[in-house]
Amino acid sequence: MFFAPRPLTSSTAAANDGQARSWAIAAIVLLVLVTGFRLIGLDHLPVWHDEVFTLVRVFGHPAELWETLFSGRLLTPDEILVFQWPNPAKSWGDTLQALAEHPEHAPLYYLLGRVTAMLPLDPVTALRGTSAVFGCLLPIGAFWLMRELFGRGPVPWVAAAFVAISPLHFLYAQEARQYALWTLLVLTSSAALQHALDRNRPRDWWLYGLMTTLGLYSHLLFALMLPVHAAYLWLGAAPSSDLRRRVQELPIRSWLLAVGVASVLFLPWILVLFAGFGATVGHTEWMDRAVGAQRNLLAWAGHIVRAFLDVSPNPQPPPVSLWLLVPAAAGLFFYLVRAPRPRLWLLVLIALAYLGVVLGPDLLFGGSRSLHVRYGLPAVLAVQLMLAWVLGTALARRGTSRIVAAVVLAVVMVLGGYSQWRILSAETWWNKHFSAWNPEVARTVNALERPLVVVSPSGVAAGELVSLAYRLGDHVRILGYGSHDEPPTRRDDFGGLVLLLPSEELRASVGPDTMLEPIAGTWQWFLVRPSGKR
Repeated sequence: MFFAPRPLTSSTAAANDGQARSWAIAAIVLLVLVTGFRLIGLDHLPVWHDEVFTLVRVFGHPAELWETLFSGRLLTPDEILVFQWPNPAKSWGDTLQALAEHPEHAPLYYLLGRVTAMLPLDPVTALRGTSAVFGCLLPIGAFWLMRELFGRGPVPWVAAAFVAISPLHFLYAQEARQYALWTLLVLTSSAALQHALDRNRPRDWWLYGLMTTLGLYSHLLFALMLPVHAAYLWLGAAPSSDLRRRVQELPIRSWLLAVGVASVLFLPWILVLFAGFGATVGHTEWMDRAVGAQRNLLAWAGHIVRAFLDVSPNPQPPPVSLWLLVPAAAGLFFYLVRAPRPRLWLLVLIALAYLGVVLGPDLLFGGSRSLHVRYGLPAVLAVQLMLAWVLGTALARRGTSRIVAAVVLAVVMVLGGYSQWRILSAETWWNKHFSAWNPEVARTVNALERPLVVVSPSGVAAGELVSLAYRLGDHVRILGYGSHDEPPTRRDDFGGLVLLLPSEELRASVGPDTMLEPIAGTWQWFLVRPSGKR
């Protein structure tokens, strides 16, 4: 076999099976308890723009939502929120049609969400609960991958602990989107690959093919794992200057068969992508908005920090927390120097691939992909696992290094646990992006006398309006006008007027004696006030 046998990292565990068994049971109990927090408080954070459209597409409502919102008639919040619930008249065909209109989102999570929405739960809890289940499995996936790569000992346990206590993975395990499923399949497909390489049995390659197929259907960016795994196979070959011998030593046929089957099974969605290529480009144009290299690099620094510590709902973490990058960088250097080859390359390749595809275009051509950690989650996860190897290896030694590693692990667990507690106690958090301050916006609107919310037609406005409707009172009325209609003038039968993403025509229609005041510091919500009066 061209991959070296899995190295054992703990001789102490082998010498004392009873002690190792007790330690493992205690670790399992602790990990189960920590991971279980993902199932708590699934409905406490705001339902943000992207989650709104998850529910709309799962239930097959997109056309009706647009027609209702911008019909030019007064609506109540409940009349809008009906599109966040299943309709018996909507079939699976309506769901597939809605998903095909946004082919940039692979359909697996949404189809699973359609199934879980049949449970006797409100839709938000059902869809977020689906993510939470995958989030609970993520530490197991980390354990499996690190066990396959580096054998028994503390390393797999530390990896599972890092993922279980991570506030970043906690957040995405409680969001009605596909990211927890995607990251889980990144781990399990890689673990299945290493398992197949070590044993080279047909059933192991079929398992790898299954994980790869599911991964492709979980997120389009999973396709990066195919060149990552191919490069890992090549780097794992026995060193030889003879190219022919090098290729013969690779299980290239088994890998190609598994990937080929997965690609054929993914072909239906590839055809959907080709058919909707124009729509896909249009839906992703916002990524090209240039924000500057410095801001993108600072965003990535924040992503790494938030994998371990996240105590602020603001978009940028506190500057003092960036000092965590120093020990993280030292740990990564130690991993690159000391981790066993060729197995160390798998995590490195995952990190480089997703860092490159997200940060690379931002630095070369300008863009804002890096501001959104969700696209680079596998890179952050790979960094966590590399640091877990460093800490787990130190725990397997005797003497001072074990004591220091135990203290570091305890600190990481405390920081992560405190972060999760802060998130569970908060009204909103940064991962809700431009919907994060909608609870405060809703309080402002609800406090007005006879409030009217007027909306200019756009996709962003539709998602924001539904997000806000979750927290609006029954006395609030909503008015949207179609793209070909005249903008509504001020209604004298309403006391307070709020505008959402107002067009120039809508701004002009409220009168020259008024001013627009941003609500809660947002860029999309405005309170109309008389000029000179605040």
